[in-house]
Amino acid sequence: NVVNHGLVADAATWPLRQPRSVSTLSVAGGSSAMGAAKSSEELCFSPRKSPHGAGSASDSPSHASRRHDAGDGSDPAACRRSPSSSNGAEYRIRFFNFNMANNSNFSSVDELQGPGGRGQFLDTLRSPFADGHGTDMTFATLVETRLNMTEWGLQYLSKHRGGRLDSLLMQNARREGSRNTRSRVRSFVEGIAASYNGNLKSMLAFGSDEFKEDNAGGVFGRLTEATIGGLPVPNPKKAFMGRSLVLQKGEEGLRFSFVGAHFPIAKLASALEDPSIDSLHTAKICLAKTLRKVLQKASRRKLTDERTLIFVQGDLNSRTVIQGNEVHDALLELLDDDSMQASIQYQLDLPPGRWREVVDHGSVHELPVTYKFSDKIECQTGNSPAKAVEKAGEGSPGSHFLTIGDVMHNARTRAGSDLDLGAADPQLSPSSSKSWTSKQRGSDAGVYKRTMDSLGPECLKNWGVAFKQNDFRAFRFPACADRVIYWAPDELADRLSWELPRGGYEVNHSQLGSDHRPVSLEVILRVAGKPLRQSAGLAPARSFMME
Repeated sequence: NVVNHGLVADAATWPLRQPRSVSTLSVAGGSSAMGAAKSSEELCFSPRKSPHGAGSASDSPSHASRRHDAGDGSDPAACRRSPSSSNGAEYRIRFFNFNMANNSNFSSVDELQGPGGRGQFLDTLRSPFADGHGTDMTFATLVETRLNMTEWGLQYLSKHRGGRLDSLLMQNARREGSRNTRSRVRSFVEGIAASYNGNLKSMLAFGSDEFKEDNAGGVFGRLTEATIGGLPVPNPKKAFMGRSLVLQKGEEGLRFSFVGAHFPIAKLASALEDPSIDSLHTAKICLAKTLRKVLQKASRRKLTDERTLIFVQGDLNSRTVIQGNEVHDALLELLDDDSMQASIQYQLDLPPGRWREVVDHGSVHELPVTYKFSDKIECQTGNSPAKAVEKAGEGSPGSHFLTIGDVMHNARTRAGSDLDLGAADPQLSPSSSKSWTSKQRGSDAGVYKRTMDSLGPECLKNWGVAFKQNDFRAFRFPACADRVIYWAPDELADRLSWELPRGGYEVNHSQLGSDHRPVSLEVILRVAGKPLRQSAGLAPARSFMME
């Protein structure tokens, strides 16, 4: 059934023309719109589809009449929507992220477990949503990895030619860096760094019947972690990179940009240990500067228009911040700070918009812990002692994973009055007291260690949380580091509604081998034809205000 199966040695001399039914794998960010010819690795083959799988969107069932997929969501025509329906468009998107901590013990992508620990990694593409409907797009990001995703992608396409998701876009931060530098020395050093530090890789899967890549929608940027003599130290794992999809029909329709990222941590880590500064404010600035860089690059690629939704997924390195009687999450606080949101976009010539998180958390206490765990000990009670999981190991709606609130509640309960965090614990006090003064804004680095000490070795072991008493730093305190956020113009955001079939982030505590745990998220995104609300615009920033 293969019409053409070959490795393109030079896409500049052998242009690839892909028929509508082609299954393609594009490797290492080879978008010609990035300013160069396509990557030197690209596989193309065209499986002959069965008649029922080659229908157009107009032949597909509408949202009201969609049937459930037969177990794996692989039928390409099983779950289409009617773009012209009165309810607007609907998209099912699965996100998967795992910081693998440069662990060389993983030899194959097949060793990774599926979303929420269900099945294998293959199930991130093949398994249906909780309601039985198939996935429209899957975006997977592997941070600090040594795995060969390209080889896995080739095998996937060869074995699942009639699958619902028949096209893959693969990216590799080291290769992207090589393509975006004129220095051969830097490219060589980054290659060495990747072998030592691991690499940032991503995979975007979609169905070619409904979507196609926007060749002008690629983005890449380095994120400097450290400098020597004023020069950035090459580190390919700290970067962001993305590709974009548009609908096969309608050039002016919605555009999805999927960006994989690994944010820097060094300056944020220092902020948590400096008693002379407002540690929360400084931590927010560290994240804000990185998000501004993403928007700057996206703006240059003309991705920040009224029709584009920019997802950023990966290890965003948000951290838990303890100040006086309050506990915060740096990213959550940043997203809620209108002034800093305006500063992020200062003079970038963007339509009114802002950064948001796909999962809406009302409090830091609701955030699941994704870091820092033992790489060898599984969390035995991923659910809070106060709440029962509906179906153990199923990740069903209503399941409760270990949260920042669990950590703080247990620490306060065990320490009693010795730990001054009672006013910040909603499980102990119905009223929240914000009694801390400006003098208390500096971070007491010791409070992080005292909190961990108060939990006790039995509790820490039961949770699988890593704690080295003689080598502990504040940034290693349990945190929700691995997230999915998005930027959208207000005009578009006001038409969006989100449904989370599994309740939000799923943290897979059974996948060991790293101090992070894999995080997956299933989203049903609905785009209405008319505004559902009216966002309050941000007041214009008077300056960058990031110092």
